[in-house]
Order: sequence, then C-alpha cells, then structure tokens
Amino acid sequence: MRRPLIAVLLSVLALGFVLTACGDDDPSADRPMESMADGGMDDEMMNDHDDHDESTPVADGARRIEVAATSFEFDPDEITVTAGEDVAIVLTSDDLLHDFTIDDVDVHVAADRGETAEGGLRVDEPGEYTYYCTIAGHREAGMEGTLVVEEP
Repeated sequence: MRRPLIAVLLSVLALGFVLTACGDDDPSADRPMESMADGGMDDEMMNDHDDHDESTPVADGARRIEVAATSFEFDPDEITVTAGEDVAIVLTSDDLLHDFTIDDVDVHVAADRGETAEGGLRVDEPGEYTYYCTIAGHREAGMEGTLVVEEP
C-alpha cells in the first residue's frame, strides 16, 4: 500500500520540477490569455509592438496576394512569385496583431485584430525565403511559411 503512494508522490514531485523548468521568464507570459484573445493590450504590450505599424511600400500595379493570419498560422503557408515581380501582400488578421515579415528581403506588413493591411514585396533573386510573424511567441507556435521565387 505504501509503495503506490510513494510512487504517486514522486511522480507529482517530478512533474512539478518539469513544469517549473519549462516556465517563461517573460513578464508578458503572466498576462491572462483571455485579455490577449480579446485583442486587449496594456501599455507595455503596445510599446513592444510600436515597430509593427509601418508596412513596406507597395509598387503601382503590383499583383495582390491575399494572406490570412489567424490562430498562429498563415493561409496560404506557401506563396509563389516570379523574380522581379511587384507584389502586394494583403494581410488580414481576425484574432490578434500579426505581421508578415521576410528578413532576407526587408519586407514587413502588420495587421491588428479585424484589420487588413498591404505591404510591398519584390524579390530579384530566385530561391526560397521564410516569412513569419515577429510577435513574441507566434513564430515559435508555428506561424511561418515559404515564399518561392521562380526564374522569370
């Protein structure tokens, strides 16, 4: 009778250590999720995202590509363009502030909850580029995709 009780207590103790080790030192992690899901942000969170306001300029006549950002994923998660083609990424977010960023080509578009924003994109070198959301924790949750740039 004592051995099963000791095994259960040791299991609970080990689980407590694992959960403590997996904790996050980020103070924003202490915020209730429902306040984030409601789109509510306190002043500290707003200051963290001030740089998400500006989008890359869109060239006249650019082909428009609609991208939905929601539930920590992009739809579509793969976009194909031609090298040298002017494109407008039309980003829509239903739930939270999300953005669409490609570091290698300096592209950035941000849309807050319930908004749509446009940002320009032109890549001259064929290849594959990763786009992702720069909001803390979003990329880590799987919010990224692939831009395929083909030869003209």
